[in-house]
Amino acid sequence: MKKTEVIVNIFGNDYRVISDDLDPERIKEVAQIVDAKMKEIHREFPLPSTTKIAVLACLNLVDDFQRRETQHQKKITDIEEKIRGLNIKLDEAVP
Repeated sequence: MKKTEVIVNIFGNDYRVISDDLDPERIKEVAQIVDAKMKEIHREFPLPSTTKIAVLACLNLVDDFQRRETQHQKKITDIEEKIRGLNIKLDEAVP
């Protein structure tokens, strides 16, 4: 498999990212999300430590991800329940 190498800038620092399975545009997109979150945190809490800003950004991003994952799972459960209900109605309608 071909390795992809991309230089991205996050919070004023360049990072070389090497990946086996992500295309360069996806890597850049993810880096931009992290950069934006770190800048947002820094505006709200002007901490002197880049590490603390990065940790807070990670905590925020993972929290966002988990909330969306929970919402997604709830939607799947709701759809599965509707399908079960429709299957019962079909079973009753078709002898």
